[in-house]
Amino acid sequence: MFKKLLASIGVGGAKIDTQLDNPRLRPGEVLSGRVVVQGGNADQDIEKIELILKTEAEQEAGDHEVRGAIALGIIRVAERFTIRAGETRQLPFQFVLPAETPINALQHYGRPLPVWIHTDLAIDAALDASDRDLLEIHPTPHVSTLLAAFEQIGWPLASTDIEVGTVRIGNLSSTLGCYQEMELKPRGGNFRLQEIELTFLPYGAETHVLIEVDARFGGDSYQSLVMGADYTQRNWVNELRQRLPL
Repeated sequence: MFKKLLASIGVGGAKIDTQLDNPRLRPGEVLSGRVVVQGGNADQDIEKIELILKTEAEQEAGDHEVRGAIALGIIRVAERFTIRAGETRQLPFQFVLPAETPINALQHYGRPLPVWIHTDLAIDAALDASDRDLLEIHPTPHVSTLLAAFEQIGWPLASTDIEVGTVRIGNLSSTLGCYQEMELKPRGGNFRLQEIELTFLPYGAETHVLIEVDARFGGDSYQSLVMGADYTQRNWVNELRQRLPL
C-alpha cells in the first residue's frame, strides 16, 4: 500500500521512453518507433498513451507576439491497461506526418524551430508522465527546388516562423491551425524590396506557393504559383525573374 501511495505522487512510479526509428524525415512520411513503459515499485493502471506532434507558433497578443506550443496531430498508442511492478512493455507505433508539418532542417540565421513528439502517459489516480523527442523535418523536393532558385537569384532564406491561423492559396486552405512562413532577404540589400515571404501548401502531388513581396516603399503584393508533376522540367530561376519585380 505504501508503494502505491509513493507511486501516486511520482516516487517509484511508471516511466516512459519513446524510441524513434527515423527522427529525420520529410512531411508526409511515416514516423515509426516504440513506446517503452517501465513499471515502478507498484502495479499501476494506465489510462492511455498518446503521441502528440507539436511545434511552436506565434500569435498576436496586444501589440506584440507570443510563442507557444501547438498540437499538429495525435495518435493513440495504447488504451487502458495495467503495468505490473518491474514489468517492461514495448508498444510499437507508426505515425504519418501531416503534409503541412513545419520544416526545420534548413540553413538560416533565424532562431531554431522545434518540432517534436510529446508522449503522454496518463496514469489513473497518479501523476502523469511525459516524454519529449525532437524531430528533424527536411524539405520536400518541391520546397528545396524553389528555395534553391531563389538562392540563385540572390534571395537566400533568412528565417522561418510558424503563425497561428489559416492561410489560403487559391481555393486551398491550410488545415493544421497554423502555417509556416519562410522569410527571404536580398543578398547585399535591395533598394526597392526588403523581404519575400513564402508559404508552401502541399495538395496531393502538387505544392501551391504563396509569395508575399514586401516593398520598401509602398504596400505588399501577393502572387501564387503551383508546382505540379512537371516541376523538375521548369526553369524556376527564369519564372521567378519574370513573375517578380526583382
